[in-house]
Amino acid sequence: MSFLQPFLLAALPLMALPILIHLINRNRHRSVQWGAMMFLVNANRMNKGMARLRYFLIMLLRMAAVGAIIFAASRPLISGNLGGFEMGKPDATLILLDRSASMETLDLQSGESKRSTALKKLSELLSKRRYGSQLVLIDSASNEVQSIESPEALLDLPMTKPTATSANIPTMLERGLAYLKANEAGRADVWICSDLNENDWDPESGRWSAIRDEFSKMKGIQHFLLSYADLPQGNLSIRVTKVKRRQTGNRAELILDVLLKGELGQENSNNVSRRVPVEFEINKVRSVVEMKLSADGASLLGHRIPIDVSLRSGWGSVRLPGDSNPLDNKFYFVFSEPPVRKAVIVTDDSKTGEAFRLNLAIPMESGLKHDADVVSSSDAEGLDWENTALIVWQASLPEGLIAEELERFVDSGRVVMFFPPGQNKGGQIFDSSWGKWQTRGKEDQRKLSWWRGDADLLANVGSGDALPLNELRIYRYCSLEKSEDGKAGTPLAKLSNDQPLLMRAATDRGGVYFCSTLPTAQFSSLERDAVSFYVMLQRAITIGSRSMAAASQRDANVGTREEFTQYESVAPVKDAPTVSEWGIHAGVYRDGDHWIAINRSLVEDNSLVATVTTIDQLFDGLSYQRIDDAVGNTSSLASEVWRIFLILMALALILEAVLCLPEKKVKQHQWNNFSSTDRTA
Repeated sequence: MSFLQPFLLAALPLMALPILIHLINRNRHRSVQWGAMMFLVNANRMNKGMARLRYFLIMLLRMAAVGAIIFAASRPLISGNLGGFEMGKPDATLILLDRSASMETLDLQSGESKRSTALKKLSELLSKRRYGSQLVLIDSASNEVQSIESPEALLDLPMTKPTATSANIPTMLERGLAYLKANEAGRADVWICSDLNENDWDPESGRWSAIRDEFSKMKGIQHFLLSYADLPQGNLSIRVTKVKRRQTGNRAELILDVLLKGELGQENSNNVSRRVPVEFEINKVRSVVEMKLSADGASLLGHRIPIDVSLRSGWGSVRLPGDSNPLDNKFYFVFSEPPVRKAVIVTDDSKTGEAFRLNLAIPMESGLKHDADVVSSSDAEGLDWENTALIVWQASLPEGLIAEELERFVDSGRVVMFFPPGQNKGGQIFDSSWGKWQTRGKEDQRKLSWWRGDADLLANVGSGDALPLNELRIYRYCSLEKSEDGKAGTPLAKLSNDQPLLMRAATDRGGVYFCSTLPTAQFSSLERDAVSFYVMLQRAITIGSRSMAAASQRDANVGTREEFTQYESVAPVKDAPTVSEWGIHAGVYRDGDHWIAINRSLVEDNSLVATVTTIDQLFDGLSYQRIDDAVGNTSSLASEVWRIFLILMALALILEAVLCLPEKKVKQHQWNNFSSTDRTA
């Protein structure tokens, strides 16, 4: 319990006032021996024990009445959700706000989202409680530390509004930790507002151990998690995964893959599908197509929309009817004529180079142009970096200027795939290096213990079927070693001894992959069983080509804002974001013939909600409490309860009066029974 007027609690010693009055009254009159009253004393001896108890209770009730008045005047707050975490006024209060797209799930009756509900309740709570001299906001879109004037300002600040971005809770906590250390804040409350999306929290990350260790060294830090983990009911999300412009003679068309995800809802839960209207808009021309939604969602693959042949590039959108989350009901896309997809294979082994070239030169789809060249490692300095989408590096790891060029190449959005050299000469790049070649026994040659089939290079095909990796044979592989201070990569396939076959390195843009075997017959069956090998390389060059196209897709992120210095905003026209907000809101931007579409990331549609047990374990050993709330819940996190104390005061006075009443009646009854002689005496 906390108080809005805590200084009034200094008056609590006034509870002793009834005792003081009692003691004063005892010495107010001089005692005189009087026979009639002595008779009454003797008559009341048998009731002496009960009388003392009654006097004691009367005194306690009078003291309680005084205390209740003092408590009511100090305006107490009760926070049932906060339990016993009331440790007085903090020096600083940090608010870590999740502004990701999933936080815009609405309560359809009140129109409030998870984000707006959390802001209103936290603003109300901090306005009533003492929040310290430093009130700081760290939002998930910018991850910047910003001081705010008052809790009420949370409701109107631009940096608390919804965005299409994803959150990174570990990064936000690290920023908060750095602020507390830099400002020597002392005791602090850290409030986290989140919907517990697993992607936002990344509970498997090794960063959590370091975060816990650093916070445990600081005394007086309390963590409060305001959790909105309830799943949206009947929510649908839509996205476009592929957009191609195709021209045949005097006819042009767009070919799109559209994915619809969501729940059927209770009214359609008996394995009954329903149809959802999807609106397409291209060059201000609208059309509607109904998609049949099943328990697994819906997909519209290869949907064709005729366009004017003169329309070489442009933009469009797909839209769903309104539901519980408006931010995932619309998806923007852009299109242009596809560029030539160029790949360069750097190797000193002509046989290995030819295996790569054959699988990269033939495009997966008609209408695309591929170009694949093989060069030796000694000629790598002369690579056409600007027009290349994919580099396959099967040689000793580069150093010096070439390594720097490769890093810039990846930063521009392209892809590099590293394969082990026949003879390892050392070297390290992207925090990784090759170890020694290993030979596998016959019993292990056909065993892949695991591969990732939901995303990336080895994902299942469009029909949902897995790649035939069960048939893959690995005879020899080269161990992959990570530097101690390097970022952990993501395994995409593992051998039976848990060694990685395919690993993706951690990068901000582009893609860096390490494959621990070679496609030729003495190392593996990749070249012979060509399906998986071909698909893996084609997907890699597709990823690398995206940044080279005149039209490109981007995930909403504050970092993309730097790319828009020469761009103009095209869509949306109504409620368009300001220039400072470009990159964190969905929209379309144009610079001449170049187009960029910004949308929420795929994880905002696919992310699972982490269990509360998993989240609680992340704060193990810290002063922490989780407060589970829900959209539409109107109860306050803290409310004033002074009325309760006034009621308690009234009850105390009533009981005191009742206890006093029997004593007066007994005395009057005994007095009336005296004889007139006794009274005269």
